[in-house]
This record gives sequence, structure tokens and C-alpha cells, in this order.
Amino acid sequence: MRRFLKYILIILSLALLLVVTIVATVLLQNVDPKQEEPNIQTYTFADTLANREYDLDSLRAIIGDNKGLPEGFEIAAAIAYSAYPQLKEVNIDMILTQSGAPMESTVDIWSLFGLKRNRQYLILLNDAQNTFFDPILLRSLPFDAQVGILAHELGHIAYYHKLNLFQFDKWGLGYLRSDEFRAIHERTTDLMPVYHGLGSQIYQYAYFVRKDSSCVAFYEKEKGFMNKYYMTDEELSEVVGQ
Repeated sequence: MRRFLKYILIILSLALLLVVTIVATVLLQNVDPKQEEPNIQTYTFADTLANREYDLDSLRAIIGDNKGLPEGFEIAAAIAYSAYPQLKEVNIDMILTQSGAPMESTVDIWSLFGLKRNRQYLILLNDAQNTFFDPILLRSLPFDAQVGILAHELGHIAYYHKLNLFQFDKWGLGYLRSDEFRAIHERTTDLMPVYHGLGSQIYQYAYFVRKDSSCVAFYEKEKGFMNKYYMTDEELSEVVGQ
């Protein structure tokens, strides 16, 4: 019995040591919430992408066959993907959901424990009916605004893909615990579409969700949150020259 208890204590001690080591490793990670302009060549898109003919097969050839396209929004999603050549070999799926935030980028947690090339990222797009978020859901947006916000979400994934497991954990802690950390990350992620040639599209999204008559009531309720964590259309106008 004593020997059994001894083994149990040893196992518990090792488990505690492992937990402490992991926590310490996470806390020691240096994670900057700010997004930086990528050092890659990107394509500059037209200010207006709506009302044009697009060949989805040609777009699929550009973005790779490891990209999921949400039903009904395939073209907008494919254009947004095409703006991120550094993500061509990265596994990403865009999924329509019936709950959650209007848009959310995340990673399959288990895929974080393997090789980076095998990671699986998800962009969850709320498509529920008759909810508080109705005015700003993807289906409610004009085509260019759809491209702009999807490019914003892909900006998150470009950031995530640079992080190792411990850095990702540190980022998550910072995002949840610090308003300043979250604001810096989200507002600089609004610049990622600009860096990738879709500045007009993210501007059109920011303008629509604040100024369109269908969104005015929603914006009046949420403008404190929206303007704190995301760039306004006026701020983006100065950046993209709209």
C-alpha cells in the first residue's frame, strides 16, 4: 500500500511539474498583437468587384484545393482567398453556422499539436435567421463588403499561422484578458485587406455596417464596441484614399 501511494505521489508530482512547465513556457512567449504589413508581393484589386463575371474553377486553381467555400458565397470567398498567396498551402474552411459571433476565425485545436503544414483553420460565419446580428451577417452585406470582411478574417489566419502552440496560447490569453491587446489586434487586422489589395472592400464593409439604413439601429447600440475594436470608415478612408 505504501509503495502504491508512493507511485501515486510521484505521478502527481510529475504531472504538476509538467503543468507548471507548460504554463511557464506559455507565459514566457513574446507575442505582439499588432499585425504587420507582409513582405510579399500582392495583387491590387479594383475598387468595385461586384457585377462582374467570375470563373470559379479558375479561382480554385489560384487558391488551391484545400480551401472550403461557404455555400452561396463561393465567389466572394475565393476572391478573398486569392488575395493571400502566402496561405495557398494552408488548410482553411469557411463554414456557415447557426450561432456564435457574426464571423470568427479559429483553429482546430488538435491540429496545433502536429506539423504546421497540417493545421486546419476554420472561419465560422453565422447564418442564423432573425437574430440580433441580422443586419451585419454575411448574407446582408453587399458583395464588395463580403469580400472585405472575409479578407479581414483571413488576416487573422495569416497571423495565427506564424505562431507556435505556446505563442498561440499566449495570444489567446492576451486577447481574452486585455481590452488593449484585443483592440490593437483587431484594428490592425482591419489593415490586412489593405495590405493585400482589398482596401476598398474593407472600407465598404466598415461604411455599410455604420451608415447603411439597414444597420443604423444596430450601430447605434453597438458603436462603442465597434469603434473601439475596429477601424471606422473614416479611419480606413484616410488609409485607402476613398
